[in-house]
This record gives sequence, C-alpha cells and structure tokens, in this order.
Amino acid sequence: MKKRLRFFCFSFFSHEISKDGRRRGYTSAFLAFVLALIFLWAGFTGGDMLPFGTHYKSSPDFAATVHAVLANPDYGKRIFIETKDGKLKAKKQGGEYADALLINTFESEADRQHYSVNGYNAVVDLRPADTIAEVEAYCVSNDGRGTEISYDEYLTLSEVARLNFDFKLRYTGRALELTDDAVAKYSAYLGGSGDENKAKSEKLASELAEGKITRSEYNRAVYELYFVSYYPSIAEYEGTSKIPLLRNYYYHQYLSRGATKYLLVFDDYIAGSFETKSGVDVSFYGFYTDMADGVPIVSESSQKDAIASADRFIKDAFAATSPLSFYIHMVNVASLVPYIALMLIAITLLTSSVLKLRGVQSVTSFGSVFKIVGSYAWFSGAISSIFTIIAAFFVDRNILNAIPTILFFVILAVRSVIFAVKESRSYAEQLEQKEAEQTEV
Repeated sequence: MKKRLRFFCFSFFSHEISKDGRRRGYTSAFLAFVLALIFLWAGFTGGDMLPFGTHYKSSPDFAATVHAVLANPDYGKRIFIETKDGKLKAKKQGGEYADALLINTFESEADRQHYSVNGYNAVVDLRPADTIAEVEAYCVSNDGRGTEISYDEYLTLSEVARLNFDFKLRYTGRALELTDDAVAKYSAYLGGSGDENKAKSEKLASELAEGKITRSEYNRAVYELYFVSYYPSIAEYEGTSKIPLLRNYYYHQYLSRGATKYLLVFDDYIAGSFETKSGVDVSFYGFYTDMADGVPIVSESSQKDAIASADRFIKDAFAATSPLSFYIHMVNVASLVPYIALMLIAITLLTSSVLKLRGVQSVTSFGSVFKIVGSYAWFSGAISSIFTIIAAFFVDRNILNAIPTILFFVILAVRSVIFAVKESRSYAEQLEQKEAEQTEV
C-alpha cells in the first residue's frame, strides 16, 4: 500500500518512481484522471468567483456609480432598496417600495447627472421579469438596401416577395398594457384565424367565466395565443418566452449594441460590466437569494456606512451565484471528459513514439506508458488550477475559459516528454555499461 501511495503521490516528481508504473494497474491512472477533472473544475470555479472583490476595488468609477445609486450623498436622490424572499423592491425619497422603473441613465439626462460616473450607466427597473414588452414589428429587405416596411405591409406582399424581407422587432422600452378593448380585438382575430385558435380562445373564455383563471391571466393567455399566431417565431429575440418580455429590452437596446460599462438592478438579479484600472474587463450578475429580508442599506447610516453597505450588497449578490457557478463549471468539465481522455492518449502516443525512436526497450508497451503518463494527470491538473486562479486576477473571463485545459495539456505533455528523454538517456547509459562490462570480461 505504501508503494502505491508513493507512486500515486510522487510519480510526477521522480523519474524512478514514475518507472514503477510499469508494474502497477490502471487504477492509479484512473484515479489521477478523476482527480485531474476535479482540479480543473476547481480552477474554472475559483477563477470565476475569487477575483471579483479585487476587481471591484480596482474599478473606482464603477464603484462610484454603485454608490451614486445606493448611497448617494444627496439623500433625496438616493435609491432605497428592500429585499424579501429573494426579490428586490426599491423607492425614491418620499415614495413607496414598488415594482417600477426608477432610473435609466441610458436615456434620461437628469438621471445621468445624478447616477452616472465617468460614462458608467445605471438602470433600476423593478418591474417583474415576466412583464410583457411593447414592441413594433417591421421587416427589412435582405438585398443590402435596408428598406424598411411595417409588418402589416409585409403581409400584403406575395409569398415570393416576402422572401426578400426579414422579420424584425423593435422594443420601445415600455410595458404592454393589455386593456380589455385590446384583448377583445385579439380574441376576435383568433376567432377568425382557424378552428384550432378559435377553440383555444373559447376555452380560455370559458375558464375565465368559471373562475378558473383571473382576468389578467386570461388577457395574457389571449395575447400570447394571438402573438404566436400572427407573428413569425421570435427565437432570435427571446430564448425562454414566446412573446417579447420587457427585461430583454436592455439587452437588445444597449448591451447587444456594445454597452460595456453599466449596472442593471432588476427585481430578481443584478448585472454589471466594468473595467479595472489594469484593463481587465469584468461582466457579472448576482442574486438576492442569500440575503435576509429587510433593508440592506439602513437609511440612518452615515455616508461611510452607506457606501460600505452598498459595496457589501454588490459582493453578496455576486457571491450568491456560487452554487450556479459550481454547477455550470461541473457540467463544463463533464463535457470535457472525452477531450481530456484524448489528451492522455495523444500524449501517451507521443511519449511512446519518442521512446521507440530512441530504441528504448525498458518501457515498451503502450499500456505501461499510459499508466506512467496517467500518473502525472492529477498534479498537472493541480498546477493548471493554481495558475488559472492566479491568472483570473489579470485576464478577462473569455480568455480564462481556455486557460485550464491548455495548461493541463502543456504541463502533462512536457512532463511526459521529460520522462521519455530521461529514460532514453538512462537506457543508453545502461547499454554502455553492459558493453563496457562485457569488454572487460
């Protein structure tokens, strides 16, 4: 047992101990492979979570924007927040906690003067995530001219002419108001658009009459049925909904168009993007799920305490994403299993080729080489994980995603080639010694 542990723990550091892999089974290689995956997972997760506090401190303009929103020295301009059951409500001085749009420095010059610092934008929009967006449907010609027509005009075209246009949506930034008159029009359209839609519409009306659904539920269901029937698929705009949602307005209007310096505060999460003083770009999101119900920033706090509470609120919200980060990176590493296995096989082939080219007979079988190379896997993963976490403090996340596996491959390959070179020299020395002994005899 001691020899097995010695081989498993110290094979990476000793050539002689590495050679002991010839007599070992494949269990050590398998355990090293599993441990390597765990280290890679730790590298991805640690690199994702650990540097945030340092990055936040290194972005004074972004932090100042956070302070302007949540700890504004002008008490009358400060946004007061309250958490309850993982949700957020907010109010301005003199108002009530509510689900409302309170700040949008992208559009409001007045908001920009009070809540934006050095080009950073802030949005505080506490309207529910499932709020329906008001949109304008139109079509654009795909001939390069960009000719725009309304969707109603598009419907008047022949089937052939329609092929020259692409369907588009323009989010207005306003919530759609489903009045009874509007819903009545949607219902009338459904009644004349086919038996299936008519039957679904009548069923909804029956459920409303019987009290099975509320009026707001009925209005939303009718609108969704109408929208899906009247318009083409909007998968290009909405990944989780069949109808446009107001929350995605900010993505389509600002983020997809290149906005990189912002703080978005919603009722169920926050999102932000900033640049550190060293030039690292950081994008993040956070949840309120781990926050106790109440007011995170006490209104009677001093300015210094309010700023500290605002900073803690951002960091706590980000820290609440750790379970999701653990899960995402676990799935990510699981998807890498075949590639890591191929790396081991490729490096084993490389090492075997070097040994054969040098005429080494002490380690000849592919299995023996594989067990030796496999024994290096766990420590290669550990080194990769450590360097990944260190690198996370200095490089962007999009670069960081490639670092762990690349480092793992390079470290494992270099260590394996070193073994092959050393074994080649050792084998050559043994042959020379035998020849010398035979000559003396």
